[in-house]
Amino acid sequence: MTDSSEGKNLSSFRSHKVWIVACWGLAIVFGIALRLGWMPAIDLPILTWIHNNQVSWLQQVMYVFSISGNWQAYLILLAVLALILIPKKQLRTWFFLTFNTLTTFGMSQLFKLIFHRERPADFFLIEQSGLSYPSGHAMVSVAFYLSAALMLARLYPKGKWKSIILGAVSFLPGLSRLFMGVHYPTDVLMGWLLGVSAAFFWYELWLQPEKEKSIIRLAGKSLFHD
Repeated sequence: MTDSSEGKNLSSFRSHKVWIVACWGLAIVFGIALRLGWMPAIDLPILTWIHNNQVSWLQQVMYVFSISGNWQAYLILLAVLALILIPKKQLRTWFFLTFNTLTTFGMSQLFKLIFHRERPADFFLIEQSGLSYPSGHAMVSVAFYLSAALMLARLYPKGKWKSIILGAVSFLPGLSRLFMGVHYPTDVLMGWLLGVSAAFFWYELWLQPEKEKSIIRLAGKSLFHD
């Protein structure tokens, strides 16, 4: 790794931190507005259009993606990943993915309790309890699958296309919740935003040992040249 690339890594870490804080700040402000009774203008028209233009086969596909975002699915995925990653001496990677999933789920539930937005019950195609903002499916799926895609792309550079596909798929469980009629569009959009920020937060933490080595190398070269 060159000096310039090491410097870029360190500066990107700082910029990512600012971006992550901004995302969470925006979500909090948005949630406060919802709590005070604001209804975004895009929510009902988009949800109504989706509801009135459902296609049977697509609805079934989206139902599968909706189920894939349930907590039971993540338990199975994390168990499978443990069997794959731990024998390959990637316990730290598995731990970060697990902690990412648990903390993101916890934060989504905390946000729901704080901002207390009711679900769009008139659009329900499946039974669903709980509150609406943000979409836990959108938030957790992006946090989990996108961070997994980033980590796997780093560990296995030859399989980057698989990581790109995995990253793209991460948005489908959230999208499926609109087709099931259990979330407003802004619930999903903000869930995606929070999920992306969580994914990059945990990815940056996962990279810390490598970044620390970069700092040491830069410091050593600086002293040597002096």
